[in-house]
Amino acid sequence: MKKFLENFLIGQMFKSKKFWYAVAGVLTTILSDTFGINAEEVNSILLSIGALILGQGFADMNKK
Repeated sequence: MKKFLENFLIGQMFKSKKFWYAVAGVLTTILSDTFGINAEEVNSILLSIGALILGQGFADMNKK
């Protein structure tokens, strides 16, 4: 039963747009030096991703 719940939760997580937006935000932060993105641009990108996550959260609340 525990294994089923773990697989179900991980499966749900990978289907979530909010999860993938958060992954993109983490990767943006980690790889910003590699791609030469300055701190102001990273901040703007992260604010945009935060807005996407909030918007998707509101959409998900109204879906049920």
